[in-house]
Amino acid sequence: MIITIGREHGSGGHEIARTLAEALGYACYDKEIVDHAAEASHFSREVMDSFDEKRVSPYVVPVPNFVGMGESFRLNMQVAAAQFEAIRSLAEKGNAIFVGRCADYVLRNREDLLRVFIQAGEESRTREMMKRRDLTEEQARKLIRQVDKDRASYYRYYTDQDWGDREYYDLCINSDKVGVQGAVTIIKACLEAMEKA
Repeated sequence: MIITIGREHGSGGHEIARTLAEALGYACYDKEIVDHAAEASHFSREVMDSFDEKRVSPYVVPVPNFVGMGESFRLNMQVAAAQFEAIRSLAEKGNAIFVGRCADYVLRNREDLLRVFIQAGEESRTREMMKRRDLTEEQARKLIRQVDKDRASYYRYYTDQDWGDREYYDLCINSDKVGVQGAVTIIKACLEAMEKA
């Protein structure tokens, strides 16, 4: 099985993914997707990080001979293509959980796919980011708005779909209501139901 987890910033999506992976014995890929993409391409980790789930740049940057292609492509598109290829490659290795990076779209044609979106209220996400990053309330709210805007732009650009739209997910969970363990329990129950269907 492959599980993809989209998440609002501060909703606990990363922690839910890690806890779920440990409970199921699955591999879990979040920033590791960036590491694998960097290793398999000619891009440095720094270049990968600078475009990771960020708003798409309007500037065209020529990069000669990318994977044998003669023409210049947007650098961000090349980085995204490397990440998407890494996701496909890692998905072939066995049971896994992928966090963000359009994995739900990249792997959409697989029959063994469960697409999850984690959301939470702005107040709880603000408190979480204040605690996690030692930010003021204003700083936390600004960070959440910026990261979510970047993720929505990135997702829209590469999928032509709206990030967080329930139409594109099999399961949407409000982590405010159930917490990390509750979300893990729900996802596991959904997997079991899928196996019996």
